[in-house]
Amino acid sequence: MNKKKMTIRSERGNVLIEFALILPVLILIIAGIIQFGFLLNAKIAVNTASYEAVRAATLSDDPEAGAIEAAISYASASLPGWKIGERLSVEVIRSGNLPGDMVQVNILYNVPLFFSEFLIITENSNDFIIVSGSSSMGIEEKD
Repeated sequence: MNKKKMTIRSERGNVLIEFALILPVLILIIAGIIQFGFLLNAKIAVNTASYEAVRAATLSDDPEAGAIEAAISYASASLPGWKIGERLSVEVIRSGNLPGDMVQVNILYNVPLFFSEFLIITENSNDFIIVSGSSSMGIEEKD
């Protein structure tokens, strides 16, 4: 009877030691899942914003201004720092102004790495991952 109590008592600290060993790995996995969620959200927003921007550019009299305005207004609510400048760039390329000419919109967005000390993703480790989206469409005839 005494031997049984001794065995149970000596195994009591094993759970705490196992938890202490697993906790850093678990935190690292959760941090990776959170970062991936931010990257996926940014990729979806950038792709949709580029489509909305090229659509606005094909219908607008001033394709560059229409595309930039549409890109900023689309995703400003869903992504932090969605302003032209340090983290966002919008490029509008068009072959002409006539109906049937192509307009292409390229959007680059720098997604911040929240756990850059833990997640080694890039070699230069500049605390950002660049997410890009591109769409092209023909200019439509205006009434």
